[in-house]
Amino acid sequence: MVKCCSAIGCASRCLPNSKLKGLTFHVFPTDEKVKRKWVLAMKRLDVNAAGIWEPKKGDVLCSRHFKKTDFDRSAPNIKLKPGVIPSIFDSPSHLQEHSYSVMDSPKKLKHKLDHVISELEDTKKSLRNVLDREKRFQKSLRKTIRELKDECLISQETANRLEAFCWECCQENIEQDCIS
Repeated sequence: MVKCCSAIGCASRCLPNSKLKGLTFHVFPTDEKVKRKWVLAMKRLDVNAAGIWEPKKGDVLCSRHFKKTDFDRSAPNIKLKPGVIPSIFDSPSHLQEHSYSVMDSPKKLKHKLDHVISELEDTKKSLRNVLDREKRFQKSLRKTIRELKDECLISQETANRLEAFCWECCQENIEQDCIS
C-alpha cells in the first residue's frame, strides 16, 4: 500500500522514485510528547471524533514539512534530527479560516470567548441605553402633545393621531434596534 503524507492539503505519496526527487517520508515519533508537538503543529482535527487527529501506526509526514536544517545528512540515509518539529504547512486557503483545520490552544480559545462575552455585554448595555433614550423621547413627545392640546393649539383628534403615530414610530424603532 502506498503511504501518503498526513498533512492537510499535501498530495505527496511515497513512491519508488520519491527519494530520487529528494522527497523522504517520516513516521511519527514514538515519544508521546514529541508526537503531540507534531500533531499540534499540523493543526489537523479529527472531524469524526470532534477532537485532535491522532496518527495511526503507518501514518507519515513528508520532508516538505520540515526545514532543511531539521535533517541529519551525515549518514547514507537521510534522517530527522532528534526532537525536531515539522513547521512548514501550507493549508489550502479555503481551509485556513475554519475551525476544523485551524487548531487554537485552549488558552487562545478562552481569550476569544472572553472577548466575545465582553462584546456581548457592551452590546446589551448599549441596547439598554438606546431603549432608555427611546422611552425618554417618547415621554417628552407625549408631554409636548399634551401641552399643545391643553393650550388649544391642536384638537383632541390631532392629539390622538399624534399620540398613536408616535407610539407606532417608537415601537418600530425599538423592534429595529432589537433586530439589528
